[in-house]
Amino acid sequence: MSIATLCRSLDAEGVRYCHWKSNEAIARSATGENDLDLLVHRSDAERFEGILRRLGFKDTVQPRWKQLPGIYHSYGLDPATGALVHIHAHYQLVVGDDMTKNIHLPVESAYLASSTLDQTFRIPSPAFELAVFLIRMTVKHCTWDAFVTLQGSLSRSERRELDDLLGHVDLDDVWALVDEHFPFISRELWARCLRSVKPGSSRWFRIVTASRLQRTLGGWSRRAPRVDTSVRMWRRVRTLFRRKLLRRGPVRTRLASGGALIAVVGGDGAGKSTVIDALSRWLSSENIDSQTMHMGKPRWSPLTAIVKSLLKLVAAAKRSSTSSAKALRSSLAAADEGKMTLRNRARLGWEVLTARDRYRTYRRARRLASNGSIVLCDRYPLPQVSLMDGAVTARMKDPARWGDWARSLATLERRYYERIASPDILIVLRLDPDTAVERKRGVEPESSVRPRSEEIWRMDWHGTPAIVIDASSPKDQVLSEIKSVLWSRL
Repeated sequence: MSIATLCRSLDAEGVRYCHWKSNEAIARSATGENDLDLLVHRSDAERFEGILRRLGFKDTVQPRWKQLPGIYHSYGLDPATGALVHIHAHYQLVVGDDMTKNIHLPVESAYLASSTLDQTFRIPSPAFELAVFLIRMTVKHCTWDAFVTLQGSLSRSERRELDDLLGHVDLDDVWALVDEHFPFISRELWARCLRSVKPGSSRWFRIVTASRLQRTLGGWSRRAPRVDTSVRMWRRVRTLFRRKLLRRGPVRTRLASGGALIAVVGGDGAGKSTVIDALSRWLSSENIDSQTMHMGKPRWSPLTAIVKSLLKLVAAAKRSSTSSAKALRSSLAAADEGKMTLRNRARLGWEVLTARDRYRTYRRARRLASNGSIVLCDRYPLPQVSLMDGAVTARMKDPARWGDWARSLATLERRYYERIASPDILIVLRLDPDTAVERKRGVEPESSVRPRSEEIWRMDWHGTPAIVIDASSPKDQVLSEIKSVLWSRL
């Protein structure tokens, strides 16, 4: 899907639309760098959304307080760039402060009728766009509460937009247009609005102008002006508290189809962490709700922290190692009839705690996904993969010889892993063991890297829902392939 393809499809099917604002930066919209702010005739909404779905777009749901009637959000993947394209479509022309969008301008049909094709998009007449711009900026930046919350100035991009529009219009044409479509707004008030958004006007002049405009547009308001001011102030204070004191980012949007638990697995050197980081940045760049979790090295629970810290202290005192899995697997797979050593008992306890923490991490990931988040898991316990993140006691050759205590721990470990269901989407990074060893040379020993890589390499993934990726390809190619397949499955 390219943006040019989208626009051609809309024109071919007769969808009445235009890119209704910020056309000074229309080139950035044509590349997907900016959101696509489209006004669409409400009679064409079904065809419009059908075209988007055929092109692979996904509907999204905004946080409840940001949801507006007649507004539609959708995201699509541009395969040429790997970027997500955000379509912010209006079936109703709702404008105003970003916190409330309180004014519905019922001039959609006339606005669309004024549009002409400009290379990629249809855009409205500059005169009509300037009239709507003046209403937007006056309500957004000239009210008393805008000054109180330091929102009283146009941004650089808004000033560029104003200068661009003024350079393309004759003000006499603008006044004639507003007389036709906004007859209850006097020319004197329009002139005040234009003066208010330009530099140099006094604060009091701008506040009075905004107040008059809001009263004049009262019949087109979603709320009474006083109520809207209260809502704006509350939301601004809440946002400030969230970002400055709680250090939290903006509330994120979610896919209408729901969340997903996505696992990325592969041997050492396959690029799992690189892929997870890239996917996280990719989704976060468009404010899509996503989380990352490391299932291979889960966060310690309080119980794990206490027990493992004690084991580390004992090991340090005895100058022995607490690294467990490899040595423990060898002991459990041995054919001799000797009993389990004290060290192996400690190692078994360590692995059971790891299994417990992996289950706890899985449980949290599953809950987040069930509530709409996209959860990216670095590594994941799979029944067919034992060397990386599987149950250590799965290799226990003769359980009876280890004693009741060891057998009970083995049972407990197995139960934790049995509770970890398959991920919604599984991405397997398949890498030749020799390449994996070369990538990890000087970082990890070959004796550790090769077996874990060979297990993934030799496994037959056919007949499974796994997305198998050749991890030996260049990084950009690997990421492009993963994004394309992943987006199609979300």
